[in-house]
Amino acid sequence: MALFTRPDISTDVYIELMDEIKELHQQAENSVIALESTPYSEPHQQALYRAIHTMKGDLGIIGLDPMVPLIGAVENLLDDIRNQRLTFSALIGDIVFNLIDQVFNFVQSCKNSTRIEYPEQRYQRVIALCRSLDYDDLDSALREVLATLAPELVITADLDEQPSYHPSSDDNAAADLQLFEALIDQAEQRSSYWQGRAKRQLKLALLINRHAGSPIDDRQLTAACYVHDFGMSFLPLTILHATEALDATQSDTLKTHVYLSAKLLENLPQWQEAKHMVLQHHERVDGKGYPNALTQTQICDGAKILAIVDTFDAMTHERAHKHHLKRPFSRAQAEIRRLAGTQLCPYWVTVFNDAMEDLINAKRGL
Repeated sequence: MALFTRPDISTDVYIELMDEIKELHQQAENSVIALESTPYSEPHQQALYRAIHTMKGDLGIIGLDPMVPLIGAVENLLDDIRNQRLTFSALIGDIVFNLIDQVFNFVQSCKNSTRIEYPEQRYQRVIALCRSLDYDDLDSALREVLATLAPELVITADLDEQPSYHPSSDDNAAADLQLFEALIDQAEQRSSYWQGRAKRQLKLALLINRHAGSPIDDRQLTAACYVHDFGMSFLPLTILHATEALDATQSDTLKTHVYLSAKLLENLPQWQEAKHMVLQHHERVDGKGYPNALTQTQICDGAKILAIVDTFDAMTHERAHKHHLKRPFSRAQAEIRRLAGTQLCPYWVTVFNDAMEDLINAKRGL
């Protein structure tokens, strides 16, 4: 790690710069999401380039020198996209999101301290990789850039610190929850992609619920998190590990997992609330989900939380199975915001964002 002594400027300047970075982040986010569906859109290419170029200029003006060459390296990638030497991809979007996160963290550190540690050698490696991209194997080259820029892409450690629900020994739910936990632990052994998934999702679901004042019984939500995808373990691995789009028959088979999972709770009267969460966690607020095409007011809140948790976990972990990289936290958060009102409930997306912002702010020491 290298040490940087910040310029002797007022705290207000740093606060203004952080506000500016947040605005540029929003501009970049909008452009990245648009480019993922229309990668050749010149207006969005220009807007993304401008956001990063402006950020570099802002930091250079006040003398936050360590970040300027790093931003410049990513800016050059975006310039190559503008000039059609490079095609925008999701990996480039992930690099942009991680860059902005690290710039914000650096400015925050400068506001709070006069001497700041930063990973100079790692940043120099990123710059070198950007300058020498192998265009014959571009995906691998970009993955190396991303992995070097952000070795730890998702704040899983912070989620690990969040409390789970632990029933007291005289709680009638205790034995059932222990059984559900044991069952999903065994089911997750069927695929190396799944291990730890249910408990990871549970911590996030409980965090969201508690951030809203715990309107959902923690016991019911815990049971639903353990059980909701249990039925997946009884589906063919050819479907679960498919790398191409499923055909109609395979898709119909996949959808049966909600019934298989809910069956576990069918004859347990005390878990009927959890059963409804399990049955409805693939419904969409726009009525285009399954199995019953329910709409916003018909879907229970627990299922709405499970839908967010499933989406977040798929985005931050699913791609790791193919590329050995997780998606950046901020990229997943942006995608969830985009799905509010169609796939996901706007209210619970707002709660999710607030909860995650508090989590990341705690990490930054705000």
